[in-house]
Amino acid sequence: MVGDESTTDDARGRGILTAADRAYLRGEADLSSVQSERNTRARIRDRTYDAMLDFELLVERLSERDRKLVFEKRFGEMEGADAFDALVSAMAFCYRAVGDTNTEFEAVLREAINVAEASDERAASVDLDLTYHSLTVPELRRKLDRGESLSLTELSFLQSSDEVSLRELARYFDDVADARRGIDDGRIQSKVTEF
Repeated sequence: MVGDESTTDDARGRGILTAADRAYLRGEADLSSVQSERNTRARIRDRTYDAMLDFELLVERLSERDRKLVFEKRFGEMEGADAFDALVSAMAFCYRAVGDTNTEFEAVLREAINVAEASDERAASVDLDLTYHSLTVPELRRKLDRGESLSLTELSFLQSSDEVSLRELARYFDDVADARRGIDDGRIQSKVTEF
């Protein structure tokens, strides 16, 4: 999500993606031919599919100790909000993936939480209330003009828009820095939907 991925990738081993895959997805790889690009994309799709199928085995067979060594130890050693960003990105990817299937996200979420809780001999009631809000430049510009804080999602949307200049966004950052000596980076994801 945020940060310089290329610096952390250099020291990181292969996960679902190889270092070459990461470079390709960031637009840093110069593939020699159209066929080479097709092959790279096909390998990424195949490994993504296989990785998703592996999660059932990880949930059922990876020991609690091993899981905690990954998430308590390794994620605990990550600097800044990198661990949070990684978990948010994983959940966002799965949310999108469920949307690409004929499955309801709330049903998947409910079942996933209950599969996880079953090992502690309990079940959970899960209610998910999603309210969607359109991101539009005019509405976000009005928020800027009123001096309201914007989430990271909103700022990213504006930054990628051709309708808002970088100079206009820079003025927003200056105003926020003067008012609060920092910017709300949207890491508390519940704030993302409060606009």
